[in-house]
Amino acid sequence: MSGIKQVRNKRLLPDLRKEGELSKNIVLSTKEKHGVPVGSRLFSHHTLASVRRLSFYHPFFSQDDNLDLILAATYNHSTEKFADKEDLYLQPETHGCDTWRRLRNTYDKRPPVMVPLGHPMKRGGIKERRSPFSVKLMNSGVHSSQTNPGYSRQPAGGAIFFY
Repeated sequence: MSGIKQVRNKRLLPDLRKEGELSKNIVLSTKEKHGVPVGSRLFSHHTLASVRRLSFYHPFFSQDDNLDLILAATYNHSTEKFADKEDLYLQPETHGCDTWRRLRNTYDKRPPVMVPLGHPMKRGGIKERRSPFSVKLMNSGVHSSQTNPGYSRQPAGGAIFFY
């Protein structure tokens, strides 16, 4: 979440893609905010509350009653002593946590992706450098080999081959 800024939404419709979906499109009498008649501008401009009240708006998560609201709250009765009455109803987005619900008509602006070297070229090459001392050779030493030098017993056939 670091670096994400919430910027004011200046468009006519709020961004509620995380909250729900519209079963049909909203009819707008204009696409502009300035230079149009007042009635046309007021009819086309929607707030968060007005879009949520539309009959064809269907939220993904809906609270059925007061108990659902209290269960979603951040209040914990075992850790908080002498809490106020309103603490029962404080939701995570009130404290600044990122949730599915929007409190203001904003949208998230992500920072540009930083390119490590200043250009899109990718680094490649060797991922792992193996030590030459860790490679098991055919005859690595007199104490480790079980056969005469230069001879090896194959595990598949058991015959002795000279390499």
